[in-house]
Amino acid sequence: MEAARGIARETYTYAVPDGVDVVPGHRVTVPFGRRDTYGFVVSLGTEDPGVETKAIATAGREPLLLPHQVALARLVADHYWLPLIECIRAMLPPRVRGSGSAGSGESSRQRRHTRLLELATGPAPAAERVALTDEQRAALDVIDTNPVTLLHGVIASGKTEVYLAAAERALAEGLRVLLLVPEISLTPQLVQRVRARLNAPVAVLQSQLTELERAQQWWRTRRGEAQVVLGSRSAVFAPIPRLGLICLDEEGSAAYKQDRTPRYEAGWVARRLASVTGARLVMGSATPAVATYYESSQDVTALATLIRRVRGDDAEVELVDMRDEAESGNRQPLSRRLVEAVTHTLENEEQTILYLNRRGLATYVMCHDCGRSVQCLGCSVALVQHAEVEGLVCHYCGYSRAMPAVCDHCGSRNIRALGMGTQRLEGMVKRLWSQARVLRLDSDAARGPDSYFRIWETFSERRADILVGTQLVTRGLDLPGVSCVGVVDADLPLHFPDSRSAENTCALVAQVTGRAGRDGRPSRVIVQTSNPEHYSLRCAAAGDYQGFYEAELPARKAFVFPPFAGLAVLTRTDRDDGRAASSAREAAESIASGLLKDEIAGIRVMGPSPAFIHRLRGEYRWQVTLKGDGLERARHLAPRGKGWSYDIDPVN
Repeated sequence: MEAARGIARETYTYAVPDGVDVVPGHRVTVPFGRRDTYGFVVSLGTEDPGVETKAIATAGREPLLLPHQVALARLVADHYWLPLIECIRAMLPPRVRGSGSAGSGESSRQRRHTRLLELATGPAPAAERVALTDEQRAALDVIDTNPVTLLHGVIASGKTEVYLAAAERALAEGLRVLLLVPEISLTPQLVQRVRARLNAPVAVLQSQLTELERAQQWWRTRRGEAQVVLGSRSAVFAPIPRLGLICLDEEGSAAYKQDRTPRYEAGWVARRLASVTGARLVMGSATPAVATYYESSQDVTALATLIRRVRGDDAEVELVDMRDEAESGNRQPLSRRLVEAVTHTLENEEQTILYLNRRGLATYVMCHDCGRSVQCLGCSVALVQHAEVEGLVCHYCGYSRAMPAVCDHCGSRNIRALGMGTQRLEGMVKRLWSQARVLRLDSDAARGPDSYFRIWETFSERRADILVGTQLVTRGLDLPGVSCVGVVDADLPLHFPDSRSAENTCALVAQVTGRAGRDGRPSRVIVQTSNPEHYSLRCAAAGDYQGFYEAELPARKAFVFPPFAGLAVLTRTDRDDGRAASSAREAAESIASGLLKDEIAGIRVMGPSPAFIHRLRGEYRWQVTLKGDGLERARHLAPRGKGWSYDIDPVN
């Protein structure tokens, strides 16, 4: 028997004593050195290993992982250059991972449930039967006859109805369904629709649940008690027996990428999950990733399109040039056109969403004499002003300090906050429209198990007039009362040092634009920008994804970025900047010479270079980037040891 352990080697071999039945996926206790520790069975064999083996001490009553999950863990480990044990751990909630049984039975100490679970397990709301359009029926036929389908549908074209119709068919065949969404904020609305349409028990798996609830929902899924599993990124690792359908909503969202080890992308994992289970996979979006759309054009995946809205009308979209606003004397962050539109919306007793992809009160605090911003002591980033701590906070390490009275560098008192964050925008909105009821939805406002739910519930029930938020407000929310949307600064993602910056800009603007006009009333969207001529913004405003794709693809090909090459970023972290830089330089030289020696063609070594955030949590970071095809061919050349981490298929 081979068991995965998080020490030097990938696996260790143990003997299975008589009377003990184990299969791949079992959690076992094994002697390791002078103590017992736990591991997971990943393979069984009858051949003599040729070495002396110890026997496993104990085994759980049932395997925690299903056979296909062990196979999936191997695929994920190979692609993302990870130890197998990291992938297995990612498949288990913390409490189950540690004990093997937590959450499997009733808890006498549990006094309340997160409201999202109450919604998922309570009485199903009544729902009218929805008749599919001809386009939706055609899309459903494509899904039924292909293993992987990209469902490319304009905003409000009824993609969710197609998911639910496909789910009904899978359930009728005795199969189970996995519905993935990129943002936790989408789950309350989707839970409602799933409960109303599908006569099946639902489990919810997402990070806003308590640890006990996550374990309980995991066990419901593992035992087959839930026929529909709904969740965000990590739900792709749910132990679902007889899986027949996977729906990946809002394909291409950066939220599907895990930013901590293991750095997987849920869309990539969902494809492999479909392949090892035989489940059908449907990926839906109005703005799919360029690489995914390219695959459909090459017939790697099937393509189903929805070009007509099933309800509502396209909003009127205006690009407001903020350079003209400044020249005419308006230096406020809200243009006169946006102020006018919001005022008109309030007068009509309708709702407004204002999108700004920055948290806090201000983006940075700067001295106007020496030009330096107030920086985090341990990270090479500017601190952000936050009202709740009455000072400045680092969004990476959590370091905080009071707002300085004088500049740390030159002693000047001419120091002030610049830029605009969601908290400052919220304050400005309350001053401009003092009678309006204002809500804020960002990761600061939505902490705690029920925070997202309360904000969504308040706004959907029209007990608020204006919702100020970050990208949490851009995707999926179906709010008929919204007739005005303002994009306060459309340029921020456009200037991020990322090969997908234009794609992200187009997607975010197009998605937030789609929040308006969903019930047919006249609606407007104001997009504030200093780059109104950029193709990503023009195409987003026109709802022309095909035009954006055709403009973006030549640049991807010319500079050899995905889909024309893979990327791997190898990061060296050290408290000493010089040591990190020299180690990265040595690694780059070693990899380059190794590629030559092993005659591996088609992979380019770039760098080393300082990371975009050079210093993080007191440590310096230098990166070596590999670009090309078949990057797994270079895995054996990657530097190992403390201080190195890998990011395969980085999002930014």
